[in-house]
Amino acid sequence: MDRKQIKRHIKAEDYFGTLATVLDLARQELEQNKKRPNPNWQIKLLKNLRDNLVYLQENYRIVKK
Repeated sequence: MDRKQIKRHIKAEDYFGTLATVLDLARQELEQNKKRPNPNWQIKLLKNLRDNLVYLQENYRIVKK
């Protein structure tokens, strides 16, 4: 994501939701790709990051300092 896209997402107040979606797509790819050795820790990390970002999206706003 470039700065222009990031600013657009922040202005629309969907930055955290967008990041959560991207992380979830990465998690799904890891779950589907069984060729990688034991990706369980990566899957757990991505799920936790996704959940945290969704929480932030639903409860907070980014305000320019």
